[in-house]
Amino acid sequence: MRKQLSILLLVALLLTAIPNFAFAHSSMSTEAEAHILNELRRANIPNAAIAVIQGGETSYILKDSEHDTLFEIGSVTKSFTGFGVLLLEDMGLLSVSDPVSQHLPWFEVRYNGEPVPHEDITIYNLLQHTSGFTSDERRFPSTVKELSKDELISQLRGIELAFYPSEGHVYGNINYVILGLLIEAVSGQSYDDFMTQNVLHPLGLYDTFTSVRRAYDTGRVIGGHRFGFLRPRPHNPQWASQTMPTGGIYSSISDMARWAGIHLGVIEVSEQFTRVVQRSHENNHTSQNPFAETDFIATAGWNVLLDGNDFVGDGKIMHGGSTFGYIAYVGIIPERDTAIVFLSNFRQMNLEGWLFLLWDAVNGEYLSSIGIDLFAIFDIVFVALTALGILFIGLFVRLAVKVSKQLRSGEKAKPKLRIRWLVGLMPSIIGLLFFYVLAPMLFAAPSLSALLIMPPASTITAVIAMWIMAAYALFSLWAKVFVNPW
Repeated sequence: MRKQLSILLLVALLLTAIPNFAFAHSSMSTEAEAHILNELRRANIPNAAIAVIQGGETSYILKDSEHDTLFEIGSVTKSFTGFGVLLLEDMGLLSVSDPVSQHLPWFEVRYNGEPVPHEDITIYNLLQHTSGFTSDERRFPSTVKELSKDELISQLRGIELAFYPSEGHVYGNINYVILGLLIEAVSGQSYDDFMTQNVLHPLGLYDTFTSVRRAYDTGRVIGGHRFGFLRPRPHNPQWASQTMPTGGIYSSISDMARWAGIHLGVIEVSEQFTRVVQRSHENNHTSQNPFAETDFIATAGWNVLLDGNDFVGDGKIMHGGSTFGYIAYVGIIPERDTAIVFLSNFRQMNLEGWLFLLWDAVNGEYLSSIGIDLFAIFDIVFVALTALGILFIGLFVRLAVKVSKQLRSGEKAKPKLRIRWLVGLMPSIIGLLFFYVLAPMLFAAPSLSALLIMPPASTITAVIAMWIMAAYALFSLWAKVFVNPW
């Protein structure tokens, strides 16, 4: 009895730390639920929503008590866009083996300076990320900048691919941007209208929005956050309108639980939708196998895990999303009749840690900790660098005053063996190398512009601090050689 009482007290305390959300009993054990809530509190998550589908029943660990809050779901959007493309195929309006140029006549790409034959790059290449496009915005159009349709097409026409179609697999957001243009060209409707009228509403997903404006008009969008100066900071940059098909959808936990249930096969839908769901999980790449060296296969907006994958294993269907201020995840294990949905309005790097934790809880296994998020560590380092930059401003002013007095007096001091300029030079060099070489890889940022809005808010002040230290180092060295104010 004492143990149960202590658990209840712990849950009550945790609920006060996660505002606006109420506890709803799920199929997990009370201990597992309490552990998850504790991890959310430790990670400083402002708001989250978790749904578990088991045995045909949907339950929630966290759910808004008054109405369904809307979260941005990031790249989980791709599962909807892929569904839309396959629905057009089922309607007889296209085949995924069609060349992209058959439906987008302007579409031409090059490899090694030579035009790629139209038949060599198909719709299915885009669906599976085997097209030769990547998320490198130095090579391909940005998903951050707002472009008109004409500007986007102009940048895409004749673009140079990173690898030849079907000869590899590299995740690239631009694939699904092009699929959005394809949906519009084939359907004769806007992406928003087609998806809303033909996919979302017929599937009973009335709280899922392919329009940022309509989502915000509900008044239920919860703001995103990112790390910044040791705490979550509001952060709400939105996807450019033309890039909505790759990562901009807003949805509620109830709708996402229904979406997961549809793909799990526990929610009844029409025969046509059932066919499209099944097709969206299949690999139909017959000419070559670009996934020969991977432990998963990309299908139509999903990743299907294979034997040997560390995460649960063969047959699991999943996709995660990480956007500027949110993370999202949908995972399905048909053989266990189980699915999990996780939505959060706090951008973090350790999404995989949350996934392992949630699956452990569902399976009744050992409950591990998600640990410290790498963004949190970076934020601590960046705050320290910012403080160091402030200190160097003082050192800079002090040195400038001494140099000024020396120049006015016209006297030269005796040179002394001082290497204080290295104090500023070395950390600034290390810092600049980090930001320009290591940081894009660590943050998986496709460009410098994305690097400034994706990682912690303290990144920018840390960059400024690096430049201050570099300026101090150069000024100190100049004074050492030409003025000697010591």
